[in-house]
Amino acid sequence: MRIAEVQTELLRLPLPRPMMSGSSSGAKGGPVTHINMPVIFITTEDGVRGLGYAWSLLGGANATRSVLREDFAPLLIGEDALDHERLWQRLYRRLQSVGRHGLVMQAQAAVDLALWDIKGKIANLPVYKLLGGARERAPVYGSDGGWLYMSVPQMLTEFEAYLEQGMAGVKMKIGHDDPAVDVARVREVRKGLGDNVWIAVDANQKWDYPTALRVGRELEQLNVAWFEEPLLCEDIAGHARLASDLDIPIALGETLGSRFEFDAYLRADAVDIVQPDIIRAGGITETVKIATLADAAQRPVELHHMMEVSIQVACGVLQSGKIEFMPWITAAFAEPAIIEDGYMRPPPKAGLGLDIADDILARYRVE
Repeated sequence: MRIAEVQTELLRLPLPRPMMSGSSSGAKGGPVTHINMPVIFITTEDGVRGLGYAWSLLGGANATRSVLREDFAPLLIGEDALDHERLWQRLYRRLQSVGRHGLVMQAQAAVDLALWDIKGKIANLPVYKLLGGARERAPVYGSDGGWLYMSVPQMLTEFEAYLEQGMAGVKMKIGHDDPAVDVARVREVRKGLGDNVWIAVDANQKWDYPTALRVGRELEQLNVAWFEEPLLCEDIAGHARLASDLDIPIALGETLGSRFEFDAYLRADAVDIVQPDIIRAGGITETVKIATLADAAQRPVELHHMMEVSIQVACGVLQSGKIEFMPWITAAFAEPAIIEDGYMRPPPKAGLGLDIADDILARYRVE
C-alpha cells in the first residue's frame, strides 16, 4: 500500500453561527465568522484515497497547508500507508525543532487522519472498530449557543433547542473583562434551564489565579459541571493550585499539543477532566495515547470538538464521555453527522466515513 500521490487544499468555510470567546475574536474584537480547513488527500498505488484535515480560526492556515505540501508530502511518497505509527514518528522528528505543537502538529494530524482513513478502507471497517469498538454511540452536549456576544435570552433559546433534541447538556462561554458579568450570566442561565440541567463553562484562558479562584467558587454554588481553561495553558502550577483549592472540576487540553504536555499536567494533578483536540494533539494516533494516559491517571476524557472525527476515538477507545456538538465544518462534508435522540454515532462507512464533494472544494477553495 505505497503512497503514490499527495494532494493538498485549503478551504475557508462560513461558521453556522459567529463565535466569540475570551481568547478568540475577529477584527476589532468582533465575532469570528469563518473557519479555515487545510485538507490533505493521500492516495495509494492501488487507488485507495484517504482524507485528512486540520482547522484554524485566526491564522496559520496557509502555513499549515505549506507544511503539508512542502515538508510532509515528499516524505510520504513511496511509504507504506499502513505504517501510521512509524510515519507519525518520522514526521514528528523531522520538524520537531520548529513544531512540537501548534500548526506543524495540526498538519501532522491531517496526515494521520488520512492514513487512518486509508487503513479503515483497506480493512473495510470504520476506524472506531479498528481502534477497539468500545461503544456504538456517545452522548452529545450543545456547544454552539453560548458565545460572549449573545444575550442570555438568545442563549436560552439555543440551549433549550439542544435539550429538546435530547442532548445531555450545554456549555457556555465566560471570560468578560469583568468576571461579575460572567457569574451573573451563568446564574441567569441556570435559573432559566433549571437546577437539574447539565451546564459547563469555558473561560478560554482568560484570567489569572486570584480571579479564577473567585469565579470558581461562585460557579460551585451554581452546580456547574466543569470550569474549562481558567488560566493560560502554559501555567501548570497555577492549574494545580486551582484544582486543589476548588471543588469544581478543572477541564482543559484543547490547546495542548502532545501526550507529553498532557502527561505534565497529569503528573502535577493540575487537571480533572482531560480534553484533547484531535487536530491540535496530532491526530488519532496521539489522541489514543493521551486517552491511555488519562485512563491510567483515572481522569475522564471529554474530547474537544471536531466531532466528525472525534466520534471515532470516542467510540473506539472510551467507555464514557460526551461529544461536543460544534458544527463548524459540517458544510464541508457530503453527509451530515448522525445524531439521534441526543447521541452521535460514527458514520457506518469504512474509514472515517467522510467525503468532500468536488463542488464543495470548488466553492470554498482558497488558491
